[in-house]
Amino acid sequence: MSEDFEGESLQQFQRLIGPGAVDAAAAIGYVAIVGALFYFVGLSGFLRTLLALPVLLLLPGYALVSVVFPARPDRSETPTPDERSGIGLLDTGSPGWYERLALSVAMSIVLLPLFALVLATTRWDFSTPAVLVSVGGFTIIMMLGALARRATIPADDRFRYPGIAGAESLSELIPEDSPIDGVLNVVLLVTIVLALGTVAYGLAAPQPDQSTTEVQLLTQTDDGELVQAGYPETIPADDSVEMTVAITNDDAEPSTYTVVIEAQQVEETGDGLGVIDEAEIAQLQLSADPGERATQEHSISPPMTGENIRLNYYLYEGDPPEDPGPETADDHLWITVESV
Repeated sequence: MSEDFEGESLQQFQRLIGPGAVDAAAAIGYVAIVGALFYFVGLSGFLRTLLALPVLLLLPGYALVSVVFPARPDRSETPTPDERSGIGLLDTGSPGWYERLALSVAMSIVLLPLFALVLATTRWDFSTPAVLVSVGGFTIIMMLGALARRATIPADDRFRYPGIAGAESLSELIPEDSPIDGVLNVVLLVTIVLALGTVAYGLAAPQPDQSTTEVQLLTQTDDGELVQAGYPETIPADDSVEMTVAITNDDAEPSTYTVVIEAQQVEETGDGLGVIDEAEIAQLQLSADPGERATQEHSISPPMTGENIRLNYYLYEGDPPEDPGPETADDHLWITVESV
């Protein structure tokens, strides 16, 4: 009784939006619903991971495959169980249902690093909202493109979701007249399940806390712009230069940071650089909200004279240790100048 009800509901849905647009409506609707839940509800934990997985590892690839292959396998005028579930790409030039799902997962895994590379060049970086917006937007645009491509071919040749009423049984998944295709179908399904399960475990498993907050050393141009360039090559004796420290808080909570500035006089040795003398110049404290950058100007006047004065900047969240150094710092940068 329930199966008849589900079948009638799906048929009504297909008549409402068209039989060739069921998968597009489902994909776009899922992206919209998940986006709304993330934005308005603020999901977290395993449920957040579970809902995001299809958006990341299935739908973008499925949308791309739908654009590339708008038609169903051309085996007969009436779709058969074998056509719905079998491997069709090598035989007909268009993938069958299970093959389409496997290609969708594979293409999604290929697309994610490309999204990461593009987002890394923007001010949003590879953050969760940026990833979901870009991947979701890509999915919606591609699914609309797939519908446009399907509209250019005859209705009987367009790909359409098999549907609940015509869902494949196990005997259709492994057709008697094609055991090799049946084995490939099972392998593809197992591959999909393992891929999704592996990524789900990796995303849901506890991860060590990693801070991406970094310290930057800036100078001011004649136009008043702060840039990571124009560092002084020399600092005259009994004189000083003005520098600016910048810290971008990439954590999820407001934080207070301490920057320890240390001057070292170094010389080349057989094993690299050896420290002849060192002294702490100053400690700066900066506070920044999530996603914000805090800056503070300071004067540099090394307490020693001579060549190769190295200025070290050690970043700590909270109070620094008694003996600051690159081994204990959250981030560390340095420049070398001459004090004359």
